[in-house]
Amino acid sequence: MSWETACTIEQLQNGPVIFKHERLQIAIYQTPSGLFAIDNRCPHEGYPLAEGTIDDQCVLTCNWHNWKFRLDDGECILGGDHVRAYEVRQDGENIQVNLAPPPPDVSQRRIVGGLKVAFQKQEYGRICREISRLHFSGLEPLTAVREGIHWAYDKFEYGTTHAFAACADWLSLYATYPDDWNRQLVCLAETVNHMAFDALRHPQYTYFTNSIDWDPDAFCDAVEQEDRVTAESMMSTATGASKQFDEYEEALTRSALAHYNDFGHSLIYVQKAREIISHLGTDFIPFVLSPLARHLCFTTREDLIPEFSAYAPTLEQCPDRFGSAAEIDDLSGLRNGGIASALNWTSEAIGSYTAETIYDALLLISAENLLQFDLSNERRVNNSVADNVGWLGFTHAITFANAVREQCSRFPDLWKSGLLQMACFIGRNQRFRDLSINSAQWEVEDTGQFFSDTHDIILDSGIRDPIFAAHYLKTTIAVQAELPTASLSTQKVLLASLNRFVHSPIKQKHARRLANQAIALVARDYS
Repeated sequence: MSWETACTIEQLQNGPVIFKHERLQIAIYQTPSGLFAIDNRCPHEGYPLAEGTIDDQCVLTCNWHNWKFRLDDGECILGGDHVRAYEVRQDGENIQVNLAPPPPDVSQRRIVGGLKVAFQKQEYGRICREISRLHFSGLEPLTAVREGIHWAYDKFEYGTTHAFAACADWLSLYATYPDDWNRQLVCLAETVNHMAFDALRHPQYTYFTNSIDWDPDAFCDAVEQEDRVTAESMMSTATGASKQFDEYEEALTRSALAHYNDFGHSLIYVQKAREIISHLGTDFIPFVLSPLARHLCFTTREDLIPEFSAYAPTLEQCPDRFGSAAEIDDLSGLRNGGIASALNWTSEAIGSYTAETIYDALLLISAENLLQFDLSNERRVNNSVADNVGWLGFTHAITFANAVREQCSRFPDLWKSGLLQMACFIGRNQRFRDLSINSAQWEVEDTGQFFSDTHDIILDSGIRDPIFAAHYLKTTIAVQAELPTASLSTQKVLLASLNRFVHSPIKQKHARRLANQAIALVARDYS
């Protein structure tokens, strides 16, 4: 116990007394039902609760926004967050308050309960407050992310979403600032908020859990056949018996690169699954890999679209072995000619150069395309659905490239697929460039300062929709990861392209475009 004298009984005759002790500010009340003490600051916006109104049921109303709290336990019965209530007693003429903190398990249970309510309503402010309560209570702030994954993972109808992929990157940024709680809090709040956004209003989508032993080839076959029962059950059985991600990574990577899947998302999700598990521990393997198995079964097949139909035949006709030449002289086949030219260039390069050399060339051109993105594509309202292009389609070429390097370095047999899929991005993005962009104005001189400034933009982007803020983050993390192994020329363009991206407008909603496309599609059915 830690009893402190707060005031005298006489002082309470004139109304509530405010007792301050270090960071604490406690309001003490005398009522017909007895003495009460609670935090004085309303958790909503900090208005002093001592200025509020108490009814005959000992319910305190904050007159600022009408939040209501029970004096005996601090529970909020109208509004949001609870407040802490303190034991209070009379000792002669003195009123004493017990300042001893609640037991850690009690604090965590109450905070996590509040966080779950904030999660279910996607209340960003309360998410921030509850995570801060973990921090200032001496509890583990990462608990918020762990709980968020538990609450979200079975709410994804079609499997893994950007929320989990971005989670890995927010946690990486979180680890960058161990002594800056403000920045760390933003990282945790952003990832919890994104998971809440993707899970909001969704029911539980139960995973198949039949007892089917893990077999990598059979798993890949099940994904190929879109057999969720087998793929999800096999993953459930395997992750329930073993907590080693590397047992599943090769099969997951192989399935992700089996086709030009979901505009590169599938491979990114495999890469980020590994990173989430490295941050949070192997206990989270089932919660991360179950939605990933589902995603792979539902994933779209861009290589079946006429635009990318040359991908599979090109892969089939690729040279058997990579070459050994060190330098590439001509990149014109990647800068012009569309998808067919980019695929042909890559296929021919495979017979002459190493995988790493070809990768660097493809990364360079992907960065050039990002640097040259034509902003008029963000404003167009009369284009066809096939030309719905924005910044994110260009940034994905970089984040996908990062996933290709990491995953294909682990599983070299998959390099050809990864490189040819990078070529698909490059060829597709060519026709949405503005070649008049002055690249020199976006060059970065001080890399360290640039990333410090970019992190500040990411941590306070002002973007409400989590998917767009996540792409600022994901692209930045990918560029940072690529710089150590990229050639000097590629480094230069990567930095310039990221610089232009984070300093350019991004349109989150295309009302006129979607309206025009809806009219064009639907009107034909009623003519």
